[in-house]
Amino acid sequence: MSANINNQYLQADVANVLSDIDNLLTAYPELADDDDLRRDMLEGSTAAYDVLSRLVNLERDADSLSKAIAARITDLQARRQRAERQKEAMRILMLRILQAIGERKATLVEATVSVRATPAGVEIVDESALPPDCVRTVTSPDKTRIKELLAANQNVPGARMGEAGVTVSVKVA
Repeated sequence: MSANINNQYLQADVANVLSDIDNLLTAYPELADDDDLRRDMLEGSTAAYDVLSRLVNLERDADSLSKAIAARITDLQARRQRAERQKEAMRILMLRILQAIGERKATLVEATVSVRATPAGVEIVDESALPPDCVRTVTSPDKTRIKELLAANQNVPGARMGEAGVTVSVKVA
């Protein structure tokens, strides 16, 4: 709940700053031609830089959390793979014991261990020798080639260049 409330305050602060900037630029149109004066006026007359600082701190927190989660996921995936290998090793040992005692089933207090047949699976020994109706072909647009053609002013049916955009870069000092 508090994150939602903080987000609402942040949204309101951003809206207020944008309104203050618009009002300042409307009241003093000469600011459009003087970068230094505009920057000084915006810094002194609005909370733009304070709000930007808060946004940077929140963005950095989110970035750190995202990286920590990604690292944790990587660790957990490695742990899962180790557990899967251990599980398979235990099953192989159980099979060896059942085969050694000549049984297909052992009833224990905590589980019943049994040997069961598995169906034969398909093994591909030479993929290039497979007939076409036994191979899936996946196609996807070659965006690099399409971009080259469009940049050369060539028509590519079904494709067009999207609009250029902007992004924000955050470099922490």
